[in-house]
Amino acid sequence: MIWLLTIPAAIVLAVIILAIVYAAALNKKTNPDRPEKIETANGYVTACGENLYDGEGKLMRFRGVNFGNWFVPEPWMAVMGVGEFETGHYTFRRGTAAMKANPLLTDDRIEELYHLYMQNYIGDEDFETVKRLGLDTVRIPFTYMNLLNADGSWREDAFRYLDFAVNSCEKYGLYAILDLHGAVGSQNMDNHSGDDNHFELYGNRANMDKTVEIWRKVAERYRDNKTVAAYDLINETRRKPHRFTGRKQFDFYDELYRAIREIDPFHMILMECFTFPTHGVKETVYGWENVCYEYHIYNLTPFSQKTCLGFYKALHNLKGYKVPVYIGEWNAYMNNADWQTTVEYFDKLGWSYTSWTFKTNGYLYNRGIYKNRNSWGLYELDIPPVDLSSASFEEIAAVYKSIGTQNAAKTHVYEFYRELNERRLANGAETNK
Repeated sequence: MIWLLTIPAAIVLAVIILAIVYAAALNKKTNPDRPEKIETANGYVTACGENLYDGEGKLMRFRGVNFGNWFVPEPWMAVMGVGEFETGHYTFRRGTAAMKANPLLTDDRIEELYHLYMQNYIGDEDFETVKRLGLDTVRIPFTYMNLLNADGSWREDAFRYLDFAVNSCEKYGLYAILDLHGAVGSQNMDNHSGDDNHFELYGNRANMDKTVEIWRKVAERYRDNKTVAAYDLINETRRKPHRFTGRKQFDFYDELYRAIREIDPFHMILMECFTFPTHGVKETVYGWENVCYEYHIYNLTPFSQKTCLGFYKALHNLKGYKVPVYIGEWNAYMNNADWQTTVEYFDKLGWSYTSWTFKTNGYLYNRGIYKNRNSWGLYELDIPPVDLSSASFEEIAAVYKSIGTQNAAKTHVYEFYRELNERRLANGAETNK
């Protein structure tokens, strides 16, 4: 019995037991049964068992890319900054506040700049590029600030750019995943939520209700749209700042799930276990149907990429989830071999994926201001950020007019996907759509 052992011996025994359990989970086959066809097709992408099926009931997986830094510019890859305004760190919320404090800008000019950025950063040709590279899915991160006015009322043009994104996906035969990257009040106090100064979603009933309202509106608008493959409820939500997801977050997922299902019984819903599979709750607890679990994989450890991927596989097996897996964000940085290893691993397990991200501005992280950030996009701009707190309209507009992908350099990530597609075509591979 363990209590009869010395403390060191008990520790050794515990480590041995954990190693055996981990090894068993790592070696267990993940999603071994993958029927090529189901008979319950309804025109929508559907989660059935541990697999995804397209509108015709054929086995499929997402292979795509994020359009990050578009709806929600992030400070380490943004083309704008805020100088010494507030903390000096750009976020969507702080950037808007900095412009409002800028005596050279009027509210109308600020609105004009917003549209100038949205129309130039991503265009029709970018969706075409995704298709040409043999990818089939675009994850579209957006924030409540794209939809709502400062007073919480809805913008008259709230869905203008989401509609553009979805319509462009339809035009080029791509799937669209709608990802609420920034919930009302911020779900994580991280800059990629658009607001690193608040953590006021959970426990704030007004903010939670507004977030429910957002998903109800989204469901009403895209209920009958089969190009939209899934609703990604909340990006990288946390139970506390700098902590990971827990039961409280999954209980709110359930609230959002039921609000959506009152309107839309068709679309698949994505539940993010942030950051590891062990931070999730089994789907059977809530009785969910047509859901997929999502993980994000960024290996910034000394361990190999294969070891990192195996860790996620083992934890997923330990939890015993019986739902499909979608890696909503991942990156293998400058290592081409790791890009290949990762894609092969996902293919082997039947996991879907969208890498982060399509295009970045590398000016800051290439100059060492943000460390451990390199090769994040298929395309990379090199533009000094413009100070929103002091620059004139003309100065900001000039930068925003220069951010089209035609002004960006193709990276080794672009070449990886291009070569991967060439190999697939040579082997007679079929696309999902």
